[in-house]
Amino acid sequence: MSRTIGILTSGGDAPGSNACIAAIAARAEMRGIRVRGILRGFEGLAQGATIPLGVEVLGLARRGGTFLGTSRNGDLKGALGADNAQDAMQRCGVDSLIVLGGGGSLKAAAEFAGAGARVVGIPCTIDNDIPGTDHSLGFDSAVNKAVRAADEIMDTAESLPERLFLLETLGGTTGHIAIATAYAADADAVFIHERQWDAAAAAAHIKRKMDAGGSQGLVVCCENLGADQIARDLAAASGRRVRITSLGHTQRGGNPTYFDRTLARAFADKAFEMILAEDWNKMVAHTGGAVDAVSFDAVSSTKKDIDAAKYAAVNES
Repeated sequence: MSRTIGILTSGGDAPGSNACIAAIAARAEMRGIRVRGILRGFEGLAQGATIPLGVEVLGLARRGGTFLGTSRNGDLKGALGADNAQDAMQRCGVDSLIVLGGGGSLKAAAEFAGAGARVVGIPCTIDNDIPGTDHSLGFDSAVNKAVRAADEIMDTAESLPERLFLLETLGGTTGHIAIATAYAADADAVFIHERQWDAAAAAAHIKRKMDAGGSQGLVVCCENLGADQIARDLAAASGRRVRITSLGHTQRGGNPTYFDRTLARAFADKAFEMILAEDWNKMVAHTGGAVDAVSFDAVSSTKKDIDAAKYAAVNES
């Protein structure tokens, strides 16, 4: 049985992170097991920057972000320098490690595990692009915020007819947020990195709808696709004014939704059970409505597919 569990967030600053950390700390304190929070992710791990965690952090569970801080240092060897995994763990005073993060961070966790550390991973990114799990912490909160923005834009659109609205979501180079938002908000089109998109075709579809009496159009696009140029293309092809709303980092913050809080608790319970059972070097995952453990190989060996059915339902309607 582990004597002291370390928790770090590496890029895992999505809504639900704090709830998950707090749940682990509470479970551990009930069992008389110590927990140390590692500050600033793998950078803090290399520096031995830790704080003790107990039930006093429960009040932070409702907050977005991560009170431990984070880093995006995927160069684990560079961060550790000449140290090895055991040196870093010993310096932090922990003998097992729970890592909350996205795909790059979990790959680093797998590398750390391969170097001899006892590691359990928790998928934590609004992008929801981690293979092996249907949902990652923060995704539901980010999509809910985007759908709410789309609803509010459409409220405005009813008073300002003959306009086309372009909603730009986060997502990095993956379209999971954009697709989920577009599907739930009944958008006219969604543009993502994983598929070739055609602004002229989407604009022609929207123009036909509006010429027939529809008052407005809505297109959702993922960030880093060039929203300004897309807006110009849509305007030229539709003959309508186009207005852009870029959600930016509003999607990363804020209180987690009910689903993310529930998932955070379930992930925390499973990760803690795995630590007690010495079931190391795996990631907790939410698949088919249940929480289980999957090999780190599932994270690093493939790329998570988009929801092709929802993508088609938006673009082919």
